[in-house]
Amino acid sequence: MNKIPEKPKDAMYTDEQWQAIFETDHHLLVSASAGSGKTRILVQRVIEKIKQHQSIEQLLIVTFTEAAAREMKQRIEIALRELLQEAPIGERQWWIQQLQLLPTATISTLHAFCLRVIRKYYYVLDLEPGFRLLTDDTERLLLQEEIMEDIIEEAYESKSEAFYTFVANFISDRSDQVLSELLLQLYDFARANPDPIAWLDALPLAYQTTDMATMPLYTSFIKVQLEEKFAEAHAQLQVAKDYSVGLDKLVAVIEEELTQIEQLQQVLALNEVDQVYQALTNITFSRFPAYRKAEEKEVAQTVKPMRELAKQLVQEASTIFPYPPNVLLDTLNQAYPIVEEAVRLVKLFMARYQKSKAQKNVLDFNDLEHLTLAILQVKTPEIDVHAYYQELFHEVLVDEYQDINRLQQAILEQVAKQEPGNLFMVGDVKQSIYAFRLADPTLFIEKYARYKQHQEGEKIDLKENFRSRKEVLAFTNLIFEQLMDQQVGQIDYQDEARLISGATYYPEQDATLVQPEVLIYEKQQTTPSMITTKSEGEIHLVAQKIRELLAQNRQIFDRKTNQLRALSYQDIVLLTPTRSAHLTMIDIFQEYDLPIAIKDAQNYFQATEIQVMLSLLQIIDNPIQDIPLVSVLRSPIVGLNESELADIRLENQDMTFYQAVVNYPDEHVSLKQKLTSFLTQLTTWRKLAKRQPIATLLQDIYAQTAYPDYVLGLPSGEQRYANLMALIQRAQRYEETSFRGLYPFVRFIEKMREKNKDLSQPVAKVQEESIQVMTIHASKGLEFPVVFVMDMTKEVNTQDLTKPYLMDEQLGLGIKWIDSERMSFTSLPYLAIQQTKLVKTLSEEMRKLYVALTRAEQKLFLVGSYKTKEEAIKKWSKALTQTQQFLDPQLRLSSKSSLMDWVGMTLVRHPSFEPYIDDITLRGKKIVHEADFHCQFVDSQSLDTTYAYWKEQMHTPSKQILTTSEFGAVSDVLLNRLAYQYPYPKATKTTSYQSVSEIKRLYNDPDEQDLQLLDWNEPNPQSYRQVEQLAKPKFLATQDIQATTVGQATHYLLQQISLTRQPTKEALLRQQRDLIQTQQFPEHIVTAVDLDSILWFFDTTLGKDLLAYPQRVFREQPFSMLKAASEIYQDFDDPTSELLIHGIIDGYLEFEDHVVLYDFKTDHLTKQQDASQILARYRGQLRLYAQALEQALEKPVKETYLVLLSARNVLSL
Repeated sequence: MNKIPEKPKDAMYTDEQWQAIFETDHHLLVSASAGSGKTRILVQRVIEKIKQHQSIEQLLIVTFTEAAAREMKQRIEIALRELLQEAPIGERQWWIQQLQLLPTATISTLHAFCLRVIRKYYYVLDLEPGFRLLTDDTERLLLQEEIMEDIIEEAYESKSEAFYTFVANFISDRSDQVLSELLLQLYDFARANPDPIAWLDALPLAYQTTDMATMPLYTSFIKVQLEEKFAEAHAQLQVAKDYSVGLDKLVAVIEEELTQIEQLQQVLALNEVDQVYQALTNITFSRFPAYRKAEEKEVAQTVKPMRELAKQLVQEASTIFPYPPNVLLDTLNQAYPIVEEAVRLVKLFMARYQKSKAQKNVLDFNDLEHLTLAILQVKTPEIDVHAYYQELFHEVLVDEYQDINRLQQAILEQVAKQEPGNLFMVGDVKQSIYAFRLADPTLFIEKYARYKQHQEGEKIDLKENFRSRKEVLAFTNLIFEQLMDQQVGQIDYQDEARLISGATYYPEQDATLVQPEVLIYEKQQTTPSMITTKSEGEIHLVAQKIRELLAQNRQIFDRKTNQLRALSYQDIVLLTPTRSAHLTMIDIFQEYDLPIAIKDAQNYFQATEIQVMLSLLQIIDNPIQDIPLVSVLRSPIVGLNESELADIRLENQDMTFYQAVVNYPDEHVSLKQKLTSFLTQLTTWRKLAKRQPIATLLQDIYAQTAYPDYVLGLPSGEQRYANLMALIQRAQRYEETSFRGLYPFVRFIEKMREKNKDLSQPVAKVQEESIQVMTIHASKGLEFPVVFVMDMTKEVNTQDLTKPYLMDEQLGLGIKWIDSERMSFTSLPYLAIQQTKLVKTLSEEMRKLYVALTRAEQKLFLVGSYKTKEEAIKKWSKALTQTQQFLDPQLRLSSKSSLMDWVGMTLVRHPSFEPYIDDITLRGKKIVHEADFHCQFVDSQSLDTTYAYWKEQMHTPSKQILTTSEFGAVSDVLLNRLAYQYPYPKATKTTSYQSVSEIKRLYNDPDEQDLQLLDWNEPNPQSYRQVEQLAKPKFLATQDIQATTVGQATHYLLQQISLTRQPTKEALLRQQRDLIQTQQFPEHIVTAVDLDSILWFFDTTLGKDLLAYPQRVFREQPFSMLKAASEIYQDFDDPTSELLIHGIIDGYLEFEDHVVLYDFKTDHLTKQQDASQILARYRGQLRLYAQALEQALEKPVKETYLVLLSARNVLSL
């Protein structure tokens, strides 16, 4: 072991941090709890390596995300620059060299490192060097689906008995989509292993056995589960017996049940599987005795939950051992060929998929890892890449080690040295929440256990948290000291994992201001309320709490200024388990005038406006689809109501709905007109879809229907509008792949929706000062002064555990076998995987809870909802009889649990919860703990009252619930409002925000030739543009030089010309070349600029003035001004309306007491025109510029010039 330098007394590091920075000569695993400064330690370790003259290029630093890699480089750069400033002159060259090497240093994600290896050593595996990376999931998914469909179709055609047996086992309806899902998921699991083929080949072996008692799955998983459940049931009954002293009947019942459990334990220990099943089947629980005396009844009521838990444990054991051993063995034999066929099909897919990628010369992200591992494993006399990288990298540093998988671990082992070990791994297994990416936290756990025994390496624990107040940490410890252990959470939350407060800089504050709070919405309603769902109730509760905090001028500690200050919006974050309620949050927070920024809103494909557009695309592709067609007809695009849709169907009941629409009778004039108009549009779009990209089709739909404008007026309108615009961008990205056309695009979307895959929503608008909303996953690595953890009573999602097949990285594939009579039998691998995955799922949920709680710096709120306060306390009170520190595993392993159920059971045992329980007859283990907290239960009536109060405070009318009689009394008012006509219709046909390009239409500016005057009597001009001549096809078209574009290029050159010296032809030519190289304008446009006219201008009096006073010249100056609409438009009907006009002035000279304005024009004079006519045309425009300058500068514009470059004339206004 190396000698660690002595830590200076003034060092800002703990002893463990100091050790993590300097210890070397063996593998090192740093278990860094939340807020312990792991990134700071990682950066400092790198800096210390560089101080010892190990170059930055000799270090491999692997991060989990590209963002983390960028942050790491930035931190290292800052540290290097500081050291450069402090270094003696003779040593500065070393630090300069490290700064120069930093941009190309290997600080990246593992995928990026793999890409670097493949680009360097592609020839080792005979790869084509010009490969493209499949970065778009769209293309990858479509390619996989296409190949899988071909394989399944070929299998059907082969009429293979093995395949038909495979199909019959999984298909219960007409869709065989489940086959594709199973095989693709199996492919993904296989590819997460270093040797996918070996992993696949091992799958059927789990179904080959003749003796269940010696079967590894039974001895290692099923038997262990039974042992645990029998032991826990025995313990519960023993405690119940001890409490029942004096109740002879009850004691006798419990003793009988204890005897039966002990018999089960005995035969289980002897491995007598037949006897285990028989004893488990025959076990009985007698009727619970009744007692009438108050004292006896009280004791009996306390004992009853313990006995019920024992019964539940035995019942769960029966589900783990559901059939006699001979039936379980027969199920294995029957399932064997089905699993074997699945393996065959996946291998075939794997080969076809690889071949297809090779033909297209593309690689996906998984290929990067497998190819890198293959390259590193090649060893010949000429090539040893493994040795090269081991020699190159003096140390391999891995961030977020808890989130890697076994394939990635294999790559790291190839580039790291073993003697002495040089692998430095840092992470926190309590924050491993990426199982859906096949992260394997057991790698961290296994390594931690070995290193704890000083085997193969050493471990260091960073327990101090420098982020959060001690009150937040104590509350977090209170919860996890009772919840997280090896059984649930996969790590013991004991001394080594317990959080220790290191943030001593926080000032003392009133305990009630900083203690964590539990907010519970009671969703049972006894009176009418504005709140209709539990989500709405929770969101209103949180919005009201935020309003309360702001109204109280709640103080938080600013770590940047080291002072207390008032709470602001940006200090607050709402963490959600899913995105489903994000749009509801936007609407409700608007009611409270609370700005909100959502990082990833509700599922994109589930948004109403996107579903409408996808339905429209479906019927453009194929109108003979009833559901999408009715969806479009009912939507605002067509606007039919339910009665009209019913009429269409009743008129023609024996045909498709599309045919019914086409054949709708003419006598119903109004509806027929609507349908005819829609069919005409649909025909146009169907033609357009055949010859134009999807993005162009969408743009045309938006222009014709104004649907984006419509959704802007709905709640969350800006988000909905952004969603529609993003659909165009996503269509463009789709057609940049190897797939084209509307049908594949629609099919791709359908596949995405079927697989519950989605895209995150675009961010419509982000206010700098706003409350943040994000998922718990998105919050990892972040911290906020005030945290609300939302929707904590959402049940843990265990639906995947009921599928007909289950998979596990280590246990393989488990299936249910369906016999000829469609009876389902669960195989032993399925049972083992189901129990394993249940524990893993609940463990990950517990770790998500840990991540959520440790985001809070100063104040933490947990939010959930129960039917009533009594129901919540009843659920939580199950923990009151517990006698151990850790809650019973069965309480934590319930598949119906929620995060709040877990939290409630830990809080109910604490003295701070006693005021909320009216009658506690008995406690098991009382938790005496430094933590403190407050609970608040709020019903809908209280929320309604508080809502009205806040609305009144904000001077806006509150919502009211009207009775039928009250509604009738105001119906005339509503009718008058609905019939109201705006008195200024012309004002609705223009915007209040006008650019100069709009106003120029009044002056016929030749530089904006395609704009037209606004005619109030003409319908929407967008719908009636006329084309005088058809455009030539691109392959025949010549490059016409447009005057407007040449004018823009001329203006740009004039803007860039230096005024400190007389311009020359050579200087202008250099600027032309720069414009061409930077591709700001096409070459044929730039070369068309008249340089001689520019040189002429600078020889004029005005041009010489610009050169004489360069510091007084202002070019391309933006401006805005208010102007009465009646001054812009003739006969404008609203005398009070104003327009905000904005634009850009070519230039002006500003002197002490006046301004000189000038404007360039590049239009040519015709024979019929003279200078005075041109001046008259632009007079109004120049006056607008002059007015804007005079308002802005508060100086008169004494001279105004119009510079006609082509005519070489300077006109004075």
